[in-house]
Amino acid sequence: MKKSVTKRIFGFDTLRFIAITLIVVYHVFPGALPGGFVAVESFFVLSGFLICQKLMRSKKKEGKNFGTAKSFINYFWNRLARFLPTLLFSIILILTLAYFAEPDLLTASRQNSLSAVTFTTNIVALRTGVSYENSLIPNLFNPTWYLALEMQVCLIFYAIFALFYRITNNQKWRIRRQYKVFGRICLLVSVLSFALMAVYGGYLGLHDRAYFGTDSHIGAFMLGAAFASFLAIQPRIKPAKRKWLSWLILLGATAGVIAMTPFVVYNSSATFYFALPGTAILTTIVIYEILKLQGKAVPKILKPFEFLGSISFPVYLLHYGLYVLFPSLLSFIPLEVTPYLAILASVIIAIILIKVIVPFSKKHKKVFALLLLLSFILPILALIKAPEKSSIELQLSEAAEEVEEKLDINTTNVALDYNGAVAMASVLKTDVMKWFDGTTNFAKPYPVRAGGAVYGAGYVPGGRAWYNTADTSRVSALSRARVMVLGDSVVVGATNSIYNMVPGAFVDAKQSRNMTDAINLLAGYRAANGGNLPRVIVIGLVTNYYRFTTGTLQMIMDAAGPGHQFVFITGYCGDYDRSAQNSTLYAFASMYGNVRVADWVSVVVPNVNAYTYADHTHLTPAGRAAYGRLVANATAGL
Repeated sequence: MKKSVTKRIFGFDTLRFIAITLIVVYHVFPGALPGGFVAVESFFVLSGFLICQKLMRSKKKEGKNFGTAKSFINYFWNRLARFLPTLLFSIILILTLAYFAEPDLLTASRQNSLSAVTFTTNIVALRTGVSYENSLIPNLFNPTWYLALEMQVCLIFYAIFALFYRITNNQKWRIRRQYKVFGRICLLVSVLSFALMAVYGGYLGLHDRAYFGTDSHIGAFMLGAAFASFLAIQPRIKPAKRKWLSWLILLGATAGVIAMTPFVVYNSSATFYFALPGTAILTTIVIYEILKLQGKAVPKILKPFEFLGSISFPVYLLHYGLYVLFPSLLSFIPLEVTPYLAILASVIIAIILIKVIVPFSKKHKKVFALLLLLSFILPILALIKAPEKSSIELQLSEAAEEVEEKLDINTTNVALDYNGAVAMASVLKTDVMKWFDGTTNFAKPYPVRAGGAVYGAGYVPGGRAWYNTADTSRVSALSRARVMVLGDSVVVGATNSIYNMVPGAFVDAKQSRNMTDAINLLAGYRAANGGNLPRVIVIGLVTNYYRFTTGTLQMIMDAAGPGHQFVFITGYCGDYDRSAQNSTLYAFASMYGNVRVADWVSVVVPNVNAYTYADHTHLTPAGRAAYGRLVANATAGL
């Protein structure tokens, strides 16, 4: 008997290609598409749509046996068989390469690889509080959070689906009524999940909880399932009468998703209120228009994208690990080239996997089994080699002990992550901050070549150029901003809070900046933005020692040009006196009507243990929120 094969729908792979492209760019070109992560909603909607259709076919085929333990095991095994081979291949390859790379990059690989193969990466991220956004050492298997969440949702969805149809079959509902009611249930669950995402990520600012939580991220999947249920009511989808109109709607919805990605940021409330649900809705429209265009002539130009979309799953699993490893493995190649190599390598390996390895495994099972067994040697050695803590985490621990001993302060709660690094930077003897790009609250930590001048994702010129050079790649965001905030490491820590509390904010903060750096920054951004800057300019650059005068502040105003409202924030640096600099700010504000001072000192001093870490300078979560409120209050009404 011939095995039935489900017809592949032309257009779905192109949708996958667009989504994976946005995600890959988000990962390997930080800042180029800060909202590229929203494309993951497209995968969830498409999965919900296809899995719901598959279960409907299974229900029809299995009849009364659907929903039994055997039926569930078959369903689970089919999902596992779809995911697990590619996942295992990716883990084996990444760990093999990691064996030859910087040892720090293997940190926590035992836990991370285990969570990957058990589909619990998102749960571990929530439990440990370590995700893309705050880890010191990147998890080589970070992308498997999506796979974990989808597997969890698939199992939950099967339970809901089977229970519903068992109940309604007993009540002898007609199939049309079943589809209609089940679609409404899916839609209700979708709305509730998106509402939960908005509460967690938007209202409470718990971005990781909203993004990685199964309950708060089931919405897009259930929207796709609801759409599949409603479509099942019709005998078939009517082909598009006006082909041009369907293409226009399809391209418009796709463009809507792409258009969001340069402007959306992960730590913004708007992301969870609008961007993620909006992407899911636009993807549903795209799917509908694709179905309406089936059977019509399809442009040949789409065929390469269809192919690339068909290999999107292995590309998704491979690209991030290769991107992290390549700078260490390929130290003879310029660092700026390695992202492109990682993308190219992931595509080539994916093609080899699908076109060569999979067919070989079916034809030569015994030989393949032996090769598979041998392929585990280096991954096992890599896991044995993996340190429990990275060198930077050990430095943080030592710094915490030193501070605890000298200042008699309990540092138990100092996290060994980005925030802990900021907190302890002032007492460390090494350049911990080389792992970060301070233009946002966190940028992915890439391997740093020993003895070189390569920091993070790019080259740091000599002198103070790194601190006072405008980031011209962010000019589009600047042009839409109402409030511009320039700051140092204290502001780096408060960046999330500022974005959440100050509408239309643009933040550029780096550690170790001083007041003079604002002059070049303002001049650079002004020149890059056609002579324009946001009306309100906030400057928090007093933390680091530098004795500036009112003349320095006048130069800052001149660099910005006329027509601006200025807010200077007083600085506090633990045991180091900044009263002279703060007095200069007040003296300058008394000279101009468009200058005001926001007094951070008066806020932090009464709450110094709650608002700052052991160095009494850098901000705890409560301190970041307080700093954000200070900026919001100071700029309100300006």
